[in-house]
Amino acid sequence: MASLREGEVWGEITEASLNRLLERKGVARNERGTMTTLTQSKEDQAKEEAPKPKTSFFAMSKETTARFARGFADMNPLYHKEAYAKKSPWGRIIAPPATICYAETVNGATDGFPGCHTIWRGVTYDWKRPMYADEVVKSTTYLEDVYIIEDSNFAGGKAAVQNYATDITTFEDELIGTYRTSWHRFSRSGAKKSSKYAGIERHIWTDEELDGVWAEYHNQNLKNRRGAEPRYFEDVEVGDEVPYIIKGPVTLTSKLAFEFAFGAFGWFVGHELALALWEKAPRLPIRNEENVPEPPVAIHWTNERCEKYLGMPGAYEAGFERLNWFTQLINNWMGDHGKMRRLDVQFRGFHWQGDACRLHAEVTGKRVENGEHLVDLKVWTQSHPRDQRTTDGTLVVELPSKAGA
Repeated sequence: MASLREGEVWGEITEASLNRLLERKGVARNERGTMTTLTQSKEDQAKEEAPKPKTSFFAMSKETTARFARGFADMNPLYHKEAYAKKSPWGRIIAPPATICYAETVNGATDGFPGCHTIWRGVTYDWKRPMYADEVVKSTTYLEDVYIIEDSNFAGGKAAVQNYATDITTFEDELIGTYRTSWHRFSRSGAKKSSKYAGIERHIWTDEELDGVWAEYHNQNLKNRRGAEPRYFEDVEVGDEVPYIIKGPVTLTSKLAFEFAFGAFGWFVGHELALALWEKAPRLPIRNEENVPEPPVAIHWTNERCEKYLGMPGAYEAGFERLNWFTQLINNWMGDHGKMRRLDVQFRGFHWQGDACRLHAEVTGKRVENGEHLVDLKVWTQSHPRDQRTTDGTLVVELPSKAGA
């Protein structure tokens, strides 16, 4: 981990840290950041000192693709049934659309403002086509912009915004997609003092309430998957509502099922590998309830840690899973023949541990551009039982046309 420069303060937003980040603006990055490099051997670290290529490489095996889809409970056969996928328009197993985010090599969670906490502001996907299982792709990530907010309500003072872009291509430089992220950085102590969410209480579910959620799973999530039957452009009208799906209530188990889909790596390690992290970066970890070091990401795994370190009422779903819920919602509606083109969402609120979440979409427009039959939708999430709008966004999909059928 890089040492602090003059004027930098661990865990604080400073002009010195801002200027250090600005030196990297627009520079192609291929390092995997703190989460991967800290556990390297000295020999591997020495190799890293050699001149680096500007691209990184990423792939998802068929096994990982299926495990990842199970992690957010989307059992779309395109992700795990080879015989089914071969008969689809893609001819092979595809990865869930949102997974190209893992081709990103660096972002606001690992880059700059050392010791500051990170929360997502928003994300944009632009897809040309899906990434296939077992396909090795190239990626390049770069910092697009970074700036300081002098008076953040949430952070209780200074905060920073960091924006990144990642291009994902084939080895022949065919563009698969571009992924952009925006991050909010702040001092944990400042956020705790601000106590913005102090009035929120965790919901305790009754058996009758849970029975209602389980009924929605059966009637909404499982019955509305269109599959191999095409949804044609001509059959869609402005104002059409997409059948909603529900997720949650969020539990520690549901979060870990998603977050550990790729197995142990980076910060998600224990024992000797965890010791290597703490020896390399002794100020990186937090202390858990037994006073044992754990990585910063572990803050949002328990209610007690969020209360202690961030002044929040409880643990929360971090955002990555929510993106996959949106693609499940839309894939259920448009079927195997539809194509994701663009998703742009802003995170407006948290899903606290114990909250359920309904995902909605509505058709706002339709058009033909360059021979592509495009449908525009607005998308949003509504937490339950708080009835808070926690995400807003837009989505563009391409549907088949009866004229070309």
